[in-house]
Amino acid sequence: MRTRLGAAAIAAALALPFTLATTAAPAPHGGDDVTVIAVVDNAFNPYHLDWVAEQMPQHRDADETNDLPLDTAPDEWLAGFDASGFATYDRLDLTMPTTPAASRSTLQAQDSGEWAKVKRSSADEVNYYWVPDSKIVGVVDFAGNGLVSSGTAHGSGTSSVSAGNFYGTCAQCVVVFITNGSSPSGEAAGDWAMSQPWIDVVTNSFGYSLILRDRYYGGSNTDLQRQAAERGQTVFFSAGNGQANTFTAPNTTLLSSQEGPDWIVTVGAVNPNGGSYTGHGKPADVASLGTDYPSSYCTSNAFCNGTFGGTSNATPVVAGIYANALAEARKALPGPSRTQAEGVIAVGEGFACGEVRPDCELGDGQLTAVELRERLFGGAVHTAAGYAPLGLVGSSTTQRISWEHEFLNEGHGTYFGRYDRGRHYAEELGRIVGPMLGTAATLERPEGESDWFIVDSYCRQTIWGSWSNGDYVEGETALPDYSPLWPLRGAYQGSCPGLAAARP
Repeated sequence: MRTRLGAAAIAAALALPFTLATTAAPAPHGGDDVTVIAVVDNAFNPYHLDWVAEQMPQHRDADETNDLPLDTAPDEWLAGFDASGFATYDRLDLTMPTTPAASRSTLQAQDSGEWAKVKRSSADEVNYYWVPDSKIVGVVDFAGNGLVSSGTAHGSGTSSVSAGNFYGTCAQCVVVFITNGSSPSGEAAGDWAMSQPWIDVVTNSFGYSLILRDRYYGGSNTDLQRQAAERGQTVFFSAGNGQANTFTAPNTTLLSSQEGPDWIVTVGAVNPNGGSYTGHGKPADVASLGTDYPSSYCTSNAFCNGTFGGTSNATPVVAGIYANALAEARKALPGPSRTQAEGVIAVGEGFACGEVRPDCELGDGQLTAVELRERLFGGAVHTAAGYAPLGLVGSSTTQRISWEHEFLNEGHGTYFGRYDRGRHYAEELGRIVGPMLGTAATLERPEGESDWFIVDSYCRQTIWGSWSNGDYVEGETALPDYSPLWPLRGAYQGSCPGLAAARP
């Protein structure tokens, strides 16, 4: 029997998650199209309605054929999932909340015996658990901390805003909770996630450093990262909140093996008014909210709401938007569409593009990760232009300096997600999905954006290695000539060889 919240309870939080309508016939149970987000963090708390299976949008609509069999082990229904290599493969029978008033701490205490079953994983031995009657299809503890903590555990925020039923930008996604530790052993968590072709998106809101959040770090397996990207997985990393995590003095993202490579999507932050933080990590590929974002980052009951922030929030918000667009593409393509191989992430013959873009990405019956990444960047919108140095107000040169500031801080632009009760979220998602389906035009991009990101791609590849799917392709792409109208771009381009020499 379906559990439904009352109208008053729904109104107390956010509006129900948005799902674009499609004309494709549903899969037998939805598992052939579902999108999986892996959230790598320090600890989580599943005792919120954000994680209850019956509160997913697929389970709340009138069509039962799209429901996911979340009371069943994932190897029996999740396309591409392989449990054969796990040292442990078991269920965690947690007491998931059934009412908004349920106490999170009480439920957690009742389940102490179940949590005691969780064994630590390592690069050589993975112990995998799943939670029936929830959207949590995986729990893997690489940190050795048992995984569960309070509702204000950092991972409670990052998971909620990416995949939660009420606060997530991909409410229709399922999630894998993965805990990590400190470097170098903590890299095992991300390495495992990137090795799983059934995981579509990996979101990371942390960053290793040498001293105080400097993000000067070179310990990641960048070859594995690149292989995952070329297979079709998309990995998001937070740009960082500046030196010592204070949002005051910025950290560079270029000299981190987690945020610097061209195949990683690096996410910066803006405030709710659209202002760029002077102190967050730069440069970034895209941005979202760094302050006062709605989430289940709270402790009181199973329907409490709190706020989350920093690039820790911005990153999973953007990762969820990307995952939601992928889910919509898979549903739009006829038949079972879930795949990840040689860059292809959705398949299905016989799709007819809309008249607005008759050559849309789905027209050839498949979608690649590169195509969806381009649609994500192409749907981002810049907030108000940033400051103009030296007080140069009103000239054409000033405008270009301001755009350089925007590209450095926000990358291709910003998504606000479910901020302000998700008032703009349907529009934001539509800016990605509409062009992909051919039913909407692409946005006009700012002057100089293409050249800026050719330089950005070139610089990242100079430091961390070449990548044939970047804006810059070695031997094929011409770098822009120096122009005094784009001084930051010129300085950026000229500094890349020196940065490569300083790579950790």
